[in-house]
Amino acid sequence: MEMLENIAVGVTIVLVSSLIAWLYHIRQLYATAPALFQKASVRKGEPVYELVVSNRGNQVEENVEVELDPAVEAEVVATNMPGVTLDGSVIRIERIHRKQAVTLLMRIDGKDFDSSKILSVSSDGTKGKICRTPGDIPFNYGMTALFAALLISVFPMAYYAWQLVGYVEEKVDEEKLEPVSRAGWSHLEAYRGSDLRKSYSDNEFPVRFVAMKRKADGETSSLSHGLENDRARLDGEKGVLLNYEINNKTATDLDVLAFGKENSGSVPGYARVAPLSQENLVIPVNVVPDSKEIKIEFLFRMNGERIGGIEHSVEADRGMATAGQEAT
Repeated sequence: MEMLENIAVGVTIVLVSSLIAWLYHIRQLYATAPALFQKASVRKGEPVYELVVSNRGNQVEENVEVELDPAVEAEVVATNMPGVTLDGSVIRIERIHRKQAVTLLMRIDGKDFDSSKILSVSSDGTKGKICRTPGDIPFNYGMTALFAALLISVFPMAYYAWQLVGYVEEKVDEEKLEPVSRAGWSHLEAYRGSDLRKSYSDNEFPVRFVAMKRKADGETSSLSHGLENDRARLDGEKGVLLNYEINNKTATDLDVLAFGKENSGSVPGYARVAPLSQENLVIPVNVVPDSKEIKIEFLFRMNGERIGGIEHSVEADRGMATAGQEAT
């Protein structure tokens, strides 16, 4: 599932990046006549009109031509940029840089002038569009798409940033609990954020492995009540008893349930330990696996909080020879 998610994210990034790159290179050349100076006269009967040629794209437009209706008799009165000439009914502009606009004031002889009198606008690189008003001219496609992508990506970026922070915190916490992991404990995810952990240091764990004994050892004094019969069912050669010490450092009762993961038929070990006290817990294991690694799963319960799935692994040979391998 995680691999599919990573593939989907990668494909999305490639597609969005390609779209933005494509939009970034689209040429955007427009012409409009807003007529802001309509009926404003320099000479009686000769109103002055405004014509705007805009380059909203990201490339320079060379040799721009604006073709007017041949019936229009116009004269360029002023312009905001050099290199603008009127040749009959064609306005020629040498160059318009990206995201720039050329504004012309034209004296029109006796007739109204608006965008309908602009027949075409073009350059060496593209054929532009005629817009009725400046408000109809769109924003730069590339920058708009980039802004939209950034806006949309805020939530995914925040989500992955949160995941990254959680991952870093988890790794830091794993390092803190390294002494516990070295003692054979694993799957500590639920324990890391639990209330139970708050009562123990990073070098401590509520349960400590004490010793491993075979059935042949014959000692039953440490068995919990009711486990004597289960001990009797253990394999005489392969059956073992794992002895754990539970140290409850909390201010409430701590329930502990444990059982061998790969040994069916064994009675789980259970203990309720009073606050600030200790108690032994013996786990009978019918048969030591061929791998010589015995896995015991533990479940803790305290004040309604359940912490399960925690495993302790014991190598059978080392367990026989060594006791007290837990961190204290």
